Amino acid sequence: MAMLDNNATFNRAIFERDGVVALRGVITPEEIAALRRDVDAQVQTLGTSVTAYDLEAIATQTWADQTAIPQTGPAMRFNMEAMKAAVQNDAHAQPLLDGQRRDTGMFFYDAANWKRQKGVRDVAFDSRLPALIAGLLGAQKLHFWEDTSFVKAPGTAQRTAFHQDLAYFQIDGDQCAIVWIPLDKVTRENGAMEYVRGSHKWGQTYAPNVFFAQTPFATSPYPRCPDIEGNREQFDIVSFDVEPGDVLVHHVRTLHGAGGNQSQSMRRAISLRYCGDQVRYHDRQGGVAQTGLTQPLCDGEPLGGLDYPMVWPRPWPNLKLSPLYSAVQ
Repeated sequence: MAMLDNNATFNRAIFERDGVVALRGVITPEEIAALRRDVDAQVQTLGTSVTAYDLEAIATQTWADQTAIPQTGPAMRFNMEAMKAAVQNDAHAQPLLDGQRRDTGMFFYDAANWKRQKGVRDVAFDSRLPALIAGLLGAQKLHFWEDTSFVKAPGTAQRTAFHQDLAYFQIDGDQCAIVWIPLDKVTRENGAMEYVRGSHKWGQTYAPNVFFAQTPFATSPYPRCPDIEGNREQFDIVSFDVEPGDVLVHHVRTLHGAGGNQSQSMRRAISLRYCGDQVRYHDRQGGVAQTGLTQPLCDGEPLGGLDYPMVWPRPWPNLKLSPLYSAVQ
């Protein structure tokens, strides 16, 4: 297990109690600059990428037009036609908006860029994060699972519906943490993250939802997430103002969502997911299939190989893993 100093021991206690912890000044300015370049490059692929979506546009089409299929270009990670039908057939579905939609709005989503973007891979593998996350999880080994980017442009009314990450992932086990890295200053005005403190201890797995509505995936066998948006006073919701360099780390079972962006400033962020040695692969019904796998695993197998690299511990101190991965591609 990664060594814990007094501050790390304190942070681990918070993480275990609340299911989320804010760590300040973890990512260097150089690493933030590299991530910004990579995420900005991802946004430029919208309409041509197989993994990129504008969820604000899809939400607008879903609520305003009962017949048209959302236009997503070649993107195929999600069956947006099926998602739209599920929302429209859900008697409990309603728009989740902060303010009014504006022409400048965009809720950008992309995933699995670590294999082709050096900045993402360098931070995921060779920053301070692997050692910190191994310590928080009490993991003997740590594997990288995937990255996801979320950009909310100024004028984006769309909230991110409260959800739990576990049932999106093809994993079995709780030893998994999600790191949310802001690339801009983030406050309530431009889309701060919100977490239901202690929800990782409820002992419940919830169905994935479509992000722009509370509607669960129709293929998932799990119950829908509680209506947190409609009953906020009943839940212990915590939010954080963060600066570039800070990170928010939450447990894979912690319920969380985010606000819209009604400010004049961009809200860019990237999420990195890590799994400890207790996690096993599980072809979970209703989960989100990953793209570009080189050696698919069977249920019960440990993570590893080129698809789920081990990023902690290092074979020797100060070894950079990112260049080694790049060399074998």
